Order: sequence, then structure tokens, then C-alpha cells
Amino acid sequence: MRQKVRQIVDATLHALKARGDIAFDIIPPYAVELPKNLEHGDWACNVAMVMSKAVGRKPTELADALIANLVDPHSVVVSVERAGPGFLNFRLADVVFQRVVSEVLAAGVQFGRRPPRSTGRKVMVEFVSANPTGPVHIGHARGAFMGDAIARLLDAAGHDVTREFYINDYGKQVETLGRTVHKRYRELFGEAVTLAEGEYPAEYVIDIAKTWRAEVGDTYLRRPEAEWLPAAIEVGTRENLKAIKATLAKANISHDVFFSEASLHASGAVRSIVDVYKARGVTYEAAEGRRKDNKEKVRDADSKAAQYADRQLGGTFLMTATWQDEKGKTPLKDEEDRIILRADGTPVYLTADLAYHKAKFDRGFDLCVDVFGADHAGHVPRIQSGMHLLGIDPKMLEFVLVQLVRITRGGEEVKVSKRKGTLFELADLIDEAGADVCRFIFLMKTRDAQFDFDLDAVTRQSKDNPVFSFQYGHARCASILKKAVEKGMPFVGAAAVTDAHLARLVLPEEKMMLKKISQLPDVVASAADRLEPHHVLYFCQELIGDFHAYYTQYRTDPIIGDDPVKTQGRLALVAALKQTLQCAFRILGIEAPEHMEAPADEG
Repeated sequence: MRQKVRQIVDATLHALKARGDIAFDIIPPYAVELPKNLEHGDWACNVAMVMSKAVGRKPTELADALIANLVDPHSVVVSVERAGPGFLNFRLADVVFQRVVSEVLAAGVQFGRRPPRSTGRKVMVEFVSANPTGPVHIGHARGAFMGDAIARLLDAAGHDVTREFYINDYGKQVETLGRTVHKRYRELFGEAVTLAEGEYPAEYVIDIAKTWRAEVGDTYLRRPEAEWLPAAIEVGTRENLKAIKATLAKANISHDVFFSEASLHASGAVRSIVDVYKARGVTYEAAEGRRKDNKEKVRDADSKAAQYADRQLGGTFLMTATWQDEKGKTPLKDEEDRIILRADGTPVYLTADLAYHKAKFDRGFDLCVDVFGADHAGHVPRIQSGMHLLGIDPKMLEFVLVQLVRITRGGEEVKVSKRKGTLFELADLIDEAGADVCRFIFLMKTRDAQFDFDLDAVTRQSKDNPVFSFQYGHARCASILKKAVEKGMPFVGAAAVTDAHLARLVLPEEKMMLKKISQLPDVVASAADRLEPHHVLYFCQELIGDFHAYYTQYRTDPIIGDDPVKTQGRLALVAALKQTLQCAFRILGIEAPEHMEAPADEG
């Protein structure tokens, strides 16, 4: 519907240009939006104000010219009025609303989506990337669902999307895992072992040790560490990744690529990126890195940076803060330059991360999206600066920072699994609440919003449960269509529905729902551009709310009534609404149930 208004406006502008009334090279972007006051019309357009300077006419004059010469060959517009400083308020014919039904049903499951890979843009979304030292827990949950939903949105918007998981399988954490696995392995042969501080006491490590023993017997029982540690790390990361993938599958989440940090080190990419930066002249050797504000570095005594300050003394520093462009400005956002090579020649974690991000762009991606927990916010300007210093356009790298969510039961925060005595795992949360509920709750707020996930509330089947109400909207549509069959008045289907049927959709509530239904493609495209899945949820919630109100208000004039023509028109509306919700749900990765019991608090 919005596109029809755009087509009319564009055609009218070109007609005025062809007559010599105005001159322009291109039509700049302009808005066609819902008016703030719905009494002003169906759509409001600001094209006259946007193009005023370009054509040398006052906005009000250009608006009047557009109204007087409107090109509307299909009689889409009933009226158009100028308002305020030059807005155009359009009122559309009822048939425009009614034909939305046919357009939605004809599009089927593709409604709201652009053709696959139609933009030609390659996009990578990296998300979850949990350390392979243990299971996916609730600290990873929001980022997992957010990353998956963003990838689904970008795919629906027509981009070529790759979902990637970065495996941190190099360094001290996986070495600690390997040593713990080896201790549990020895324990299985009767040896008494004691875990050191920082090692992994959970049951899953014992399970890994059992798997290892079954595979290798006593091969590594008395070998030197140099022989058993790589093997213990391999089996530990392998089995943990297997468990991580199983949990993600339970959440309806999958990745196309699992990229190993260890492979970066093995290939020499981590070392070579230091040489790349040196060749670009953006490094220096020093005892300490320089700050952008030139002030003395002060660290929180309890911070990791303070605890390991001795490791930061001396080495190769990258100008993530103090680099200047050709105009002498320092555009980078980091506060201080960062060490990338210690004095002893060993790279730091940041160096591997920079090498990994360079590898992303070396693979030809036009946009890379990183979904991080908000606790990683400090890492963002370092990566952004590092890519900038490689000559990569900052707009090609987006970071989505998600706040942690508290899981509560009975008003108390849940952190630990009572059954396992370990961090509450995502798999346990899904078992208790359901994958759809988890996905909905984690997506329903903006990424920077903090909130509680109330396990008690989401298990109640009532209209106060937002997840239940959300899915119940689709189930109600399915139920109505089924009831029509039972009453001997089945919906005739998309191919057989006629303009006469649709002409009976004239109630204000029906027109409003049709207008909203028509907006799904725009909502999806906008949400994808902004990397904000909650906009699609809000769209569905508003549409479902409108339908519930309509269903209740017209109980005395029901959808399935005595007038067969009106009944078919209304069933067509229900079918289009059902299709719209199913498409939106599918884009987000949420199931659209065909049947649900009516909530207890509904008559």
C-alpha cells in the first residue's frame, strides 16, 4: 500500500518534469508514513519539503502542483490534501485495502520477504561464540537468540547471510580444560586427584574423560604432558562443541561456519597481522601505550588490567587511539593504544581477534555483524580501530551489544541448576519454558534494555502472558477457518475469492488491519537495516491485539454469519492475517501453532 503511494508520487514528479514545470536529476529519499492523527488520512508524504530546494519551489507550491497534476491511472487515491508546511495527506480507495488480502495470499510463505540473495550483499553474523570449555548457559542465551533473529531478518531482507561461531580453542582456558580432563581421566583408573583453583569441577568433564578413555584406553595415563595435553584439549573442545551444538539445535539455532582460533595461530595469521600493521606505519615500540588525552594511565586496582599490568610493560603497540589522519585529526574511538605483541614476542588475545576480523573481510563479506554481551563493550572500539587502521570502512562492521537478563522464579534470581549444581544451562531453560517462549522473551525488548525473565509468568496460559497471547492470535485464525469448514461454509481459497467478497470488508477495524498487514515487508526491511528484531514482534503484537478486539467487538455480527458473501470476505481477511502472522513468526524463528486452548480468563 505504501509502495502504491510512492509510485503515484514518483509518476507525478516525472510528469511535471516532462512538461517543464520542474527540473531535477534524481528523486531524493522521502517518507511515506502513517499520519500521527489518523483522521488526516491513510498516508502522509513529505516529498514536497524534501524536493523544495532542488526544484526551486516553495514546499506548499510544489505540494499544490502535485495535487493538481496527480498521476493515478488505477484510481487508487480518493483524495489528497496539503497540510502544514507541505505534507501531502492521501486517502485511498477501499479497494486498495481489500486487495491486500489477495496480494498476501498470492505471496504465500514468501510474504514479507525479498527474493533470496537479491541484494547481492554478503553479510556475516557472528554470535554465541561461547568458550568450548563448558555448556551454553543463560549468560549466552540472549545473544544466541538475538544473533539468530538478526541473521534471519537479514536473510529475509534479501542478503546472502553466513552465520558464524568463533571457537576460542587456543590459550590458557582450553589448556586448563585439557588438564582437568586428564585429571578426571586418571581418576577413572583409580588415581586420587585434586582439582586446582580455576579448573572445571562439573560433571560434564567426567563424561568427557569417560569418552576419552573409551577411545584411547590407558594410552595417555603415564605419558608426559607435552603428549597428553594436546589430545586432552582436542577431546575436551570436541565434546563440548558437540554439546553446544545440541543445545543450540534445541533452541532452533544453527551456524554455517565454526571458525577455530587455533587455526589462526597455526596458519601464522596472528603473527602476520602484526607485520601488516607495522608495514602500514601504525605501530610503535614502547614501555607503555599512549593515551588519547595524554594523561597518566590509572587503572582500577581490582581490574584484570591492573592485575596483569606487568605483562603490558614493553612491546609493540597499535595506534588504536592516537593515530592521526591526513588532516591531523584522531578519529578513532579507543581511549589508549593497545599492545599487540609483548616484549617476549608473544601476541595478546586482541591480536588474534584482529586477525580473525581481518579474515572475515578477506573472505569478501560486505558487512560483518558481531553480537556481543554488554560486558564486552570495552572491546568494541579496539576492534573498530584495528579494522580502520587496515583501511576497512567502519560502516562495514556493526556491533550489537545485548544486556544480560535475570532469570527469576518466585521472585528470586535463578543462576544455578539445582539438579547439576552448576550454572543454569540454556538447555535446562528451554526444557522448562520452551524454545519459543525463550526466543520471544529474549527478543521482545530492545537490546540495551535490562529486564527479568519470569519463569512463573511465562508458564501461565492467560492473556497476561505475552507469549501465549502472541501465539494464540495465529491459533485463533486457524480455529476460525476450521470452524467454517465444520459449519459447511469453508473459505473458498485464494484463487476463488472475488472482488465482490472483498468489497464487504468496509469496517474501520477491517481497513486498519489490512493497512497494517500491508506493512510487513517494510517492517522486516526496516528491522533488518536497524538490526532490531523487536520491531517485527511489536508489529505482530499490534496486529494480534487489533484482531482480538475486532473479534470481541463484533460477536453479534460474527465472522461466520448468515450472509455467505460477507462471510467469505471476512474469512479471506482471517486467512490473510493468519498468513501474515505465520510469515512474521517464521522470519523470527517462532512456531505458529494451529491449535491452542483458549485462555482461562476468556469467556
